[in-house]
Amino acid sequence: MIVRKYLSVRKIIQYTWSRVAVMALIAAGVVVAHDGYGFTKLELAWSPVSVLGIALAILLGFRNNNAYDRWWEARRLWGAIVNDSRTVTRQVCSFPVETAESGSSAAAVRAFVRRQIAFAYACAAHLRKQDAVAAVTPFLDDEELARIRAHSNIPNAILHQQGQALRALRDRGALGAFEHMQIDSRVTALCDALGGCERIKNTVFPRQYSFYTTIFVWIFVAFLPFALVKDLGVMVVPVTVIIGFIFIVLERVGGFIENPFESTMNDIPMSAISRTIEINLLQALGEPAVPAPQQPIDGVLM
Repeated sequence: MIVRKYLSVRKIIQYTWSRVAVMALIAAGVVVAHDGYGFTKLELAWSPVSVLGIALAILLGFRNNNAYDRWWEARRLWGAIVNDSRTVTRQVCSFPVETAESGSSAAAVRAFVRRQIAFAYACAAHLRKQDAVAAVTPFLDDEELARIRAHSNIPNAILHQQGQALRALRDRGALGAFEHMQIDSRVTALCDALGGCERIKNTVFPRQYSFYTTIFVWIFVAFLPFALVKDLGVMVVPVTVIIGFIFIVLERVGGFIENPFESTMNDIPMSAISRTIEINLLQALGEPAVPAPQQPIDGVLM
């Protein structure tokens, strides 16, 4: 996620220079043909091109709004993961766990909280199609790592382990039925958030929007110099580039944010959010050493 106040000019050029070059070449070709060789039949009336531009602006706005809805829903789901992780940790740490095996119960609580931290990092790696087992190795013991390796969905396997741990605490009297029900409801909410993220990840943004929007942008950019060359002459080149650049950027922005889990600078900062969860949960355990919050790199928080 880009967190700097101003966008990097270098990044803007990197993502748009090839398209800008094509627009400039099209406009320059029209100027040469019209002014250099006298092909006046290349002139187009401005009215149909302007109508196309208005229709395209509406289409881009509709497409980008839907793309942003996907991005914002993804951010809300990760907000829910943060809140539910804090809540389930507070519940486990505050509900009574004192039994004849209080020492082992306290160890079970600590393992539960560290497993919850592992869940956050596993979610991020899973959605980015990275190695989720490697991401959770610092927080789980060898026995648990061996169990979750057999699963294709690592964060779901960790939630299953959480459920097993809660049942073990209840079976030996460390948790009552009410406490068990309350904590298990938070684990269920975490599973719902994971499922919501997977729905966004695995549901392709309607290709009709992306494909036709791109095609219509280039049709508009191609026709624009023909409508302007009579009045502007050689100035058609910079004017076409400026107007076309606006539409190209709007089209690209929608394409960037429609997939919020792709490890790009436009995505949800899952690594930073996972680090926040780790800090909060370790402090809840009373750990003396906690990592520092993740900082932006070149204005981008991952």
